[in-house]
Amino acid sequence: IQIRAATPGKRETRMMKTTWLVLILGVAAAACADEMPRSVTVSGTGTAVVEADKATVSMSIVARETTVAAAQAVAAEVTTRVLELTDELDIERGRVNTTDASVRPDYRWNRDKEEQELRGYIAERRMTVELLDLEKLGPLVEGAVTAGVNQVAPPRLDSSKRRDAYREALRAAAEDAAANAGVLASALRARLGKAMRVDSSTVVPPPLRLQSGMMLREAADAAPAESYNAADLTFEATVTVMFALDD
Repeated sequence: IQIRAATPGKRETRMMKTTWLVLILGVAAAACADEMPRSVTVSGTGTAVVEADKATVSMSIVARETTVAAAQAVAAEVTTRVLELTDELDIERGRVNTTDASVRPDYRWNRDKEEQELRGYIAERRMTVELLDLEKLGPLVEGAVTAGVNQVAPPRLDSSKRRDAYREALRAAAEDAAANAGVLASALRARLGKAMRVDSSTVVPPPLRLQSGMMLREAADAAPAESYNAADLTFEATVTVMFALDD
């Protein structure tokens, strides 16, 4: 009598392979869990304040006349007076741009004829002045208006120390993140380890507009040119840090 061992079929073979694969993956996952260090991820914010020490002033003269030549002449005359003003204020010509000019027809609607009719032309000269001395901001704006400028955009305040201020804000944000992580580690009865990963999504902010960085002093006896006061600029930074947790 011959006894032969039963040979497993294809189905049983696949089940055995699947079982071994599950066991291997389970052991690998357990090993990874043992090797993966404990960690805590926190965010931190920081701010730094610095004085504004420069500004960019954009202004323009919009002249309406019956002919192109007349409108251009008025715009050129006002621009010349602004250039003379910047010379009086000792502002370098290299920081004054008056080359942006345009001319366009000036139409109005005639209700009787129900059509547009040409009533003249509009010449515009746009000027940009970069100031490195904010004491000249008031005299520049007031003097330009007196010279004939009829449009002045909110000046953009800035600081030559903006990058230093931003780095100070980053340092404060990192310290805040470390303090937050320390509180969590203490609550979890763990010891705070080294920083494993640091991310910062904040970028250096652009110069601030007048309405958010400029204030008028409420002094009855203050002259218009003396009433401009530049407020401090605030820079903010945010960081996200992953710290290791030790036993």
